[in-house]
Amino acid sequence: MHDMARFYWWWWVNRFYMRLFFRLEISGEEWIPSSGSAILVSNHISYLDANIISAASPRKVSFMIAREWYEARLINWMCRFLGCIPVNRSGQDLGAVKSALKGLSQGFLLGCFPEGGISVDGNLQEGKQGVALIALRSGCPMIPVHLSGHCFQSLPATFFLPKKIHIRIGKPILLDGEDPKDRESLARVTRRITDAIQSLADQVEPH
Repeated sequence: MHDMARFYWWWWVNRFYMRLFFRLEISGEEWIPSSGSAILVSNHISYLDANIISAASPRKVSFMIAREWYEARLINWMCRFLGCIPVNRSGQDLGAVKSALKGLSQGFLLGCFPEGGISVDGNLQEGKQGVALIALRSGCPMIPVHLSGHCFQSLPATFFLPKKIHIRIGKPILLDGEDPKDRESLARVTRRITDAIQSLADQVEPH
């Protein structure tokens, strides 16, 4: 179990530096509950999306991230301190699902990227069903998030080309009447997640 003092310390360090390097324009913060568990579901367009969402959130967020990144020597220590949950993207990872459910049962705010990877063109991709499974099994509301203003495949480019980043947070997605054991339910919930994020994307004003 990660050290909570280090968790909080690194969360505040990240919040400070993200707000220092980037101009964050945030709307909809009021939809994030001040206490209790919930799942933030966001589009994925850069390597720093988790850091950006953490900086925008009034509460600490534990993110599910690709195992290869979690185990990377340069950032593994930070991932552990921040309470990240490693996910094996090559197949269904029941261990990651169990870890996510455990965190939610303790009142955590969980961060997920339903696309399962960074979008190659910045457009929202088809979602994976793992997030829907976690939401249905936990009974927690999902809060859609849409990021825009940055879309870099290169990590150095993300740092050296800072710009204004828009973070739009939407009203919770409630899941009454759906069954985590039913494939059609999982498919419906996955579509609802994608639709909710896309709805926020459609609110982005053209520049």
